[in-house]
This record gives sequence, structure tokens and C-alpha cells, in this order.
Amino acid sequence: MFILISLSILLVASLGMGSLRLTRRPTALAWIAAATGALLTWVSLPLWQIELPASLPLEPWMPLTLFRHTPVFEADAYAWLYAFSLSALAAAVILTSPARVAVLSPISWFGAIALALVALLAVMADNVLTLALVWTAIDLLEYLNTLRIARTPSVNERAVVSLSFRAAGTGFALWAAVVGAAEGGLASLQETSSQAWLFLLLAAGLRLGVIPLHLPYREDPALRRGIGSSLRLTAAATSLVVLARLPAGTLEGPLLLFLLFLVALAALYAGWKWLSLPDELNARPYWIIGMSALALAAALRGNPQGSAAWGAALVLFGGLSFLYSSRQVWFTRLLVGMSLFLLSLPFTLTASGWTGSFPWPGLFWPLFVSAHAMLVAGYVRHLLRRGDTSFEELPRWAQAAYPIGLGVLILTILLTGLWGWPGSLQIGAWGLSLLLTALATLVGLAFWRLGRFVTVPQEVPSPATISRFDQFQEFMAAWLWGLYRLFGRLNGYLLALLEGDGGLLWTILLLLIFLTALRGL
Repeated sequence: MFILISLSILLVASLGMGSLRLTRRPTALAWIAAATGALLTWVSLPLWQIELPASLPLEPWMPLTLFRHTPVFEADAYAWLYAFSLSALAAAVILTSPARVAVLSPISWFGAIALALVALLAVMADNVLTLALVWTAIDLLEYLNTLRIARTPSVNERAVVSLSFRAAGTGFALWAAVVGAAEGGLASLQETSSQAWLFLLLAAGLRLGVIPLHLPYREDPALRRGIGSSLRLTAAATSLVVLARLPAGTLEGPLLLFLLFLVALAALYAGWKWLSLPDELNARPYWIIGMSALALAAALRGNPQGSAAWGAALVLFGGLSFLYSSRQVWFTRLLVGMSLFLLSLPFTLTASGWTGSFPWPGLFWPLFVSAHAMLVAGYVRHLLRRGDTSFEELPRWAQAAYPIGLGVLILTILLTGLWGWPGSLQIGAWGLSLLLTALATLVGLAFWRLGRFVTVPQEVPSPATISRFDQFQEFMAAWLWGLYRLFGRLNGYLLALLEGDGGLLWTILLLLIFLTALRGL
């Protein structure tokens, strides 16, 4: 089974890197093992098409009276699209890592391989129990990686806040399973009812990894590219894949209009922030929000192909933008030309993004089209700014590996537009794509004429550059952390009270109160 081959390659690569680490072999061998494993996995993904759809053979959990539903991994065309994109991202992260001397570390490469392994399982999850297990594994990988590089208590606190939001998203998914069971069962995501659909939608939103907006390790340059981008994009993709597997057309009426309006506002805000912030790393949360909003809008319109297209584009075009740190003029021209594949032109990855129609089209089309144009213009704008280093400054072996890493992402974009899933070889809304091309060009030219291209990049946003909405996010995160500390102090006080000299007396008193309450019942 080709699915098991891909998973086995990643597992063998991670075990090999662990062995090299224990035997203290040269770092170059660890990089070769990681790069070879990631590339072989990416090459093996097209072989999945021979046996799609396919399931991983797993034994049911015992006892059956306790576990009505056991983990199920189902590979369909949408799971393949996300798996192909995420494996390309993992290969690109490792191959371009020599250009980022600060993160040239076997631990980061091991993290990229382990994350790819869990991500492939996540995109194949076919019920809520499986989602909860793989989502928790991804959260733990990110949390442990953050603690590894944490230098101050504030970074640890932000890591806890970020993990709490992710855990809340997993909790909403589990509650969706409870709601589904009350309505007759939720054996697979395709059987989701309208009420459970809303809870899964909320779970995916909380798990995008952008709340709080100012990320736990945002101020640490060692994770700003590479494994940091891989973690954020993987978290978003493994959440958005749920939208493509949910039943289409579940919501309708005023609730659908209300949700579309909220999503349109989020897309507009994120598109403007992505376009206007000084560099792509500070703007990364807004890229995720904007592209996720387009994916969610497609899912709300009953267009799973469009939702999957925007989710894959989030990973692939985001990888090109965030990993392109060493600039070279011909590379820049090629990557700018790839923006055409982000404009929903026929036979491209995003061609199916705008199929279907909105209710109240006069209201929603202008909002979403404007957000899309700003996202494309921002992608081009960030590619044209000055990079971290020059390509000519890299060592020879890095100059060989770096273009291959970017090329993996480019080939994946080209291939997924032509083959492999229901959204390939689509003409789409070609008239709208031409309008988008003209609008994105106008937005970019207007932005350039206003002189915003010469903004000096800042490593950390100053208070003057943080919007009121961002400040509100920071305030909410600080408030939640203060509440967490308060409960921690109360818990410590109670433990000290019960474990002290009078602990036995307090225990007897609480037992008597409990027995009295039971007698009253």
C-alpha cells in the first residue's frame, strides 16, 4: 500500500536522524537523511492516485461497548491534495535550511520530518476521535519546540496561551461529536449535521494558529522561517482540510448570510494587513487568516473543491513567500510570475476557488474579490522587498539545495492545477479571474505609488504599528493568562491548606458536608 510506504519513509528518516544524533555523527549526515526522506515522501505521494480512495487497516479498539467509534484514516482526493502540499512544504523547509544559518540544526530537521508524518495522518482523519488525537500530537510538537527555544518567561506564557486556544478548538470538535451522537451518530465527517457543522467550524477557526495574533516565539529570529513557518502552515492546513470533507450545503438562510458577512470582514482586514505590513513574517498571521477566509467562504457556498484549493494555496504560496530568504533576481521574477496561479485563472490550482455563487452577490462578490486582490498584491510586494541574504553569499552546496527546495513547491503548484483531484483541469470563473488580475495590478501600482514599498522592515512591531484590533488580541491574551494565574494561586492555596497540619480535619469536615448533602437528596 502506497500510503504506508510514504508514512514508512518519514518514520525511517526520523529514526535514522535519531540514531545519527545519538552516535554523534556529523550534522551533514543528518541533513542528508532528512532531505532524502522528505524528497522521497514527496515523490511517493503521486502513487497514492493508483488506489484512491483507500483506508489504513486498523483494528477496532476494545472493548466495543466503550469505544463505539475507533480511529479511521481515509485517503481521498482532498486528503491527497493536502498531503502532497504538506510533504512539499516539509521538503522545501529542509532543502532551503542552509540559507538560514541561525536554524541549521538537526533538531529542526527532525521536527519538520515528525510534523510531516503527523500532518499526513491528520489530513486522512475521517472522524472526530481521529482528528482530536492527531491535532493533539501537532499541538504537543509545537509546544515542545517552543519551550526548547524559549529564553524568557513571557515566551513560555504566550506558548501556554496559544496552546490553550488550540486545545479549546479540539474541545469544540469533541463537543461536535457529542452533538452528532445525540442526533444519531457521527461515524465520519461526511455525516455531520448542521449543529455539529457549526462546532467543527468553530474548532477549525480556533486551531488556525493565529490567536493570539502575536505568536509565542514571534520575537525569536531562530524560528521566524523554516520550522516556524512549517508549524503555522501545517496547523492551518490540518484544520482547513475538515471543511473539504464536511457535507456541502449544510447551512442556509440568515445564519449563512451572517457567517459570510463575518468571513468577508475578516478577509478584507487580513488582506489589507498582509499588503501593508513591512515584511512577510510579521504579516504571516494575516496571510493565514485571509486565505482561510476564502476557504471558509467556499465551504459555506457548498464548494469543497474551492475550499481545498484555497487551503493548498495557503501552504504552497505561503511556503514560497516565507522560505524565500536569499534573493536572486531570476528567482524573484519566477516567483512573481507564479502569482498568476494565485489568480484563479483556468487550469491553475485555484481555478475552482470561485465556482458557484453567493447569496446576495451584489454584497459579497466585491468584498471577497477585493480581499483576494490584496492578498495577491501583498504576495508580489513581499517578494520584491530586500531579502535576508544574497543568493551569491551562500556556500556552493547551499546554492545547489536552495533552488531545489523552492522548485519542489513550484512543481507542486503546477501539477495540482492539472491532475490528481476534482479541482484540477478546471476552467472556473475565467471572467472573474481576468478582473482579479486587473484589480491586483491596480492595487499593487497604487500601493507602490504611495511609497509604501520603501517602508523599513522591523523585526518586532512597535506599539505605534500595532492596530487597535491587535492590541485587543494582546489584552485578551493577557487577561486569560491573568485568570490562569489566579486559578493557579487558588489551587496552590487549597493544596497547602489540605496538606498542612489541619489537612486531616479539613478532609473530615468536607466528607461530613458531602454525606449531609447526600442524605438531603
